[in-house]
Amino acid sequence: MDIKKEKILLGVITLLLVLVAVLATLVVLRYRPIAVIEPIGIEDVKDEKPSRDKVNSRDKVSDDVAPVFFSTMTHLEGGWDFVEKKESMFDDQANKLRIAMDYAEQYDAILTFESEMPFSRAMVQWGDNVFQEALDRGMGIGTHCDITPRSDFSDEEIIDEISQRKELVDAVVDSSENLGCAGAGGMSDWYEGMVGAGFKYIDGVVGFHYLALPLSERPDGWDDKSIFDEYYHNASPADPDKKYYPFRIGRVGFTEDPTGDLVVSAGDIGEISSIGDLALSGSGDWQAECGTSCAIDMADVDAIDAAIRSFVETRDTSRVAKLQVYIATTKYEDPGIELFFERMQVLQDEGVIQWASQKQVYDAFVQWENR
Repeated sequence: MDIKKEKILLGVITLLLVLVAVLATLVVLRYRPIAVIEPIGIEDVKDEKPSRDKVNSRDKVSDDVAPVFFSTMTHLEGGWDFVEKKESMFDDQANKLRIAMDYAEQYDAILTFESEMPFSRAMVQWGDNVFQEALDRGMGIGTHCDITPRSDFSDEEIIDEISQRKELVDAVVDSSENLGCAGAGGMSDWYEGMVGAGFKYIDGVVGFHYLALPLSERPDGWDDKSIFDEYYHNASPADPDKKYYPFRIGRVGFTEDPTGDLVVSAGDIGEISSIGDLALSGSGDWQAECGTSCAIDMADVDAIDAAIRSFVETRDTSRVAKLQVYIATTKYEDPGIELFFERMQVLQDEGVIQWASQKQVYDAFVQWENR
């Protein structure tokens, strides 16, 4: 082989060796661990884990934020002697409650029915325990203490008056379900009456309840005459820091006492078919001029929605809160009632409110204060 050919062959071999070396280098780089070729600083970022507080921040907020409950009151009134005199009249009212429960089941709502003596006796008399049915269907029940506010009973007398009403409801349901009474406000010591009768909470708190208090513990201008003439059914307590937050008292009035034996569970927005008219007029009344003939319309539903959202925006999230509306039995046959249930379902689905019976609110409050 001449020298020229020898040099060419040597060049080809050298080139092949270089190509092999390049390929070998590529293979090594291809299968090298990524961490070796990552830019400086990447490992530090990758290994930094969020703190436990950051990971669970949403859960922590949920644990700290107390619920906003939404309840109702429907009263079977003290003047309803007709339900005892005629079975058909009782059946009419019982049917209205069943219509209410049908709506509640359809829209995931929880209603509360509270009975005075005539309807309680009539349930036994006519053999139709609609209150036990209400409990079986997931609703709440209670007592309505429709006691004349002008009577100044002794402590023993007011205990007896309230006990009579409680015992009649206890006769149709387990007494453990009947822990609260709506009403009983007046000149008598309603705290002693409630506690003495065995009640644990009071709802349906109105202007009448201030009659038992000295002027120094009433809102300005709320003397007896003004209460009877104007403020008798105004939602109370007047203090918004207490109106919408259940709290415990140890004597008649609205002075908070964590060691007391009665929970004040107020939160009233108003009568369902009047709220829209009153919102438009700016009135602080409980019922519009149309009274029981008012129809439920979209203005009422919008006003209830607005009241709830306005409260939720500024509320104390550390405290259990409750809002409620009053719904007479006749309103369950009002076509507009479905507008109300539809809107409340939206608010519950959005997490703005949580439906609850009056007793469920009490139970949640006790759980909260013992947390």
